[in-house]
Amino acid sequence: MFTIHSDDFGAFKRYTLSHETHPLRRTFVPERGGCMLSLQMEGQELLDGYQTPIELDLNNWGKSGFLYPFPNRLRDGRFTWNGTTYQFPLNDTTHQNALHGFGMQRPLELVEADMHAQHAVVRMEGQYTGDLPYYPWPFTFFLTYRLFAPGQCWVEMGVRNDGDTSIPIGLGWHPYFQLADTAAECELCLPPVDMVGIDARMIPTGKRYPFTDFAESKKIGATILDNCFALAGTHAEVSVLLKGTKGSIRYWQESGAGQFSFLQVFTPPYGTSIALEPMTCNVDAFNNKEGLWVLAPGQFAQAKAGVQWVAEV
Repeated sequence: MFTIHSDDFGAFKRYTLSHETHPLRRTFVPERGGCMLSLQMEGQELLDGYQTPIELDLNNWGKSGFLYPFPNRLRDGRFTWNGTTYQFPLNDTTHQNALHGFGMQRPLELVEADMHAQHAVVRMEGQYTGDLPYYPWPFTFFLTYRLFAPGQCWVEMGVRNDGDTSIPIGLGWHPYFQLADTAAECELCLPPVDMVGIDARMIPTGKRYPFTDFAESKKIGATILDNCFALAGTHAEVSVLLKGTKGSIRYWQESGAGQFSFLQVFTPPYGTSIALEPMTCNVDAFNNKEGLWVLAPGQFAQAKAGVQWVAEV
């Protein structure tokens, strides 16, 4: 049977979802956008997550946060919609762009926790009233966690336009996986992808390139990745295999029209983990419109991703 309980995590309330007999466990904080602090399968911690309330509050690296109203970068923090230009704060100071929207800092409310013998569902939501001048359109963000014993975790992100005009929006997730002492020790296998060409400021150039470096599983080694990849639009679901000394996982995301059709892969310079980041749209999508959701008043859209423990054969 799954159970859920809460405790204090500094000024935050932390929730733990666990199974009574299977070594499956997840912790998260709704007050920080539903941020996932920990994901354990078969007794192994899979995430490089925040260990203290101070780390969570600082939000360095955006670990396992949920990204909206856009993921990744927005060139100069600026975009034009229906003839009006809007300016986001420039929080990517290295490249002078806006980064990852504002969802990671906005609180969600836990609205449902449904526990069963072999699966559990936790639903959160948060209303945005349009109070920020650089994104003045109201919407509701929905986040659902699903756990399945013995070793599966699903993440469902959704958004509903609560306003009276169409809005641009994109979603993303930012999990960092740590399956060994260093990312270099891990083996990675990517699905068929095209690398999105970028300039010196990490903004797409409009070009794409075939990328086959990890078409077959191999160690990451000295490879440095901070790249966005476009997924083949004909697949309903794509998988990434990641293997380390702790074990192996299959990370998956639904792809195709209206789903997570882009994947950012990032090896942070501190070297211990690798981020596999699903995105519904390309980098700078508010400007280039690639994969951008345009939601009519009252319209709802959703995308899914997940992690599955892979037993060694």
